[in-house]
Amino acid sequence: MSLFGAVRTVARSTPAIGRIGHANFFAITSSSKNNIVNNPTPQTTSIRSKHSATQVKRLFKNNPARLRILKKQEGGASTADKSSSSSTPERVYPEIFQPTFLSNGWSAPPPPEVEIPEYSFRITRTAGKPNNAVGFLPVYRDVRVHGTKRTTLIRSVQGDIPAFLSELRAVLNLSTGKKGILTSASTGKHGGGEAGRGVNAQNPIRIRTGGAIEVNGDRAKEIKKWLAGLGF
Repeated sequence: MSLFGAVRTVARSTPAIGRIGHANFFAITSSSKNNIVNNPTPQTTSIRSKHSATQVKRLFKNNPARLRILKKQEGGASTADKSSSSSTPERVYPEIFQPTFLSNGWSAPPPPEVEIPEYSFRITRTAGKPNNAVGFLPVYRDVRVHGTKRTTLIRSVQGDIPAFLSELRAVLNLSTGKKGILTSASTGKHGGGEAGRGVNAQNPIRIRTGGAIEVNGDRAKEIKKWLAGLGF
């Protein structure tokens, strides 16, 4: 048989093979349908998760953003407790008279008929004035860092310093600060003195070396009015 004859024979036999295959396929399909109808069996469908258990734990449960949120929520209660403990105290000593101030910041002490109570702290006015004149209250403005840093200094404070600071906080509506009342003994996390860094909005009060009390911001008028109203 020639080559062309063999090719012709294969081409003629191929459709028959295809027809047999299709017939067998339809026969198998119909028999499987009958088996399913006659013998129904429950089928379970399992859906695979996009992430494995390890991935879910790593991506969601231990996600850094989620952990930060949880830490912030857990710290909310402790922060509320801290804020309640460091809230503004109430005043103990009320004003005994209304002072009058001159343009230079000087105010006259109360007249003799005004009874001055006994305070646990005291403020000494400046001395050395001509003719033994009454001096000024030792409250000063301090401007540093090219005029961008303004603080208020209170000098010549004697007696119960914690009681004075409590009254000062009540008058100025100040908290104890994030790190408490700063002193020259306060140290930062890098070993530097926190008091040497100065006061700011988070830490508004510090006791400087020498006993002077520094308050964040220009609060000189408020402090002078408070001290003069107490009779100092």
